[in-house]
Amino acid sequence: MIAMRTLRECNAFRTLTDDERERILSLTVDKEYEAGAVIFRQGDHAEELFVIHEGKVALQVQLPMALPQMSGSVTVDLLTTGDVLGWSAVVEPHVYTLTAVCLQRVKALAINGIRFRALLQDNYHIGYEVLNRLIRVVASRLDETRRLLISERLWSPKLEL
Repeated sequence: MIAMRTLRECNAFRTLTDDERERILSLTVDKEYEAGAVIFRQGDHAEELFVIHEGKVALQVQLPMALPQMSGSVTVDLLTTGDVLGWSAVVEPHVYTLTAVCLQRVKALAINGIRFRALLQDNYHIGYEVLNRLIRVVASRLDETRRLLISERLWSPKLEL
């Protein structure tokens, strides 16, 4: 029941019927992570798509080691209940583009990427609806990253490379 409510509240699955959501639920497992845990790392093979049921996750981009004055990571988005992360499990080349770090204890539904892609391919309605919504997630994250980059450039002294 909680898992179904989580999918209903998630924008990526909001337009689906309960029967369609049930098909997706059959591909999920419940996962829990403690505060500070890494759900996945930038560059890892993307095996699962996650929907947060409870908690808060920071999505971070790892900065290149070639820039020691900017080493480490930068948070580009904060996610909470109903948010989806790990869209790379659905889209080629199936490599996570960010690192997901738990800021609080997190409970999430993990959707098997391979089986989920097969479902999307076999059911055009589910595929269209989910991919249409996931594109919005990707665009939103890109926009947030762009805003962060612009604000950093405006407020930081110029870096000499």
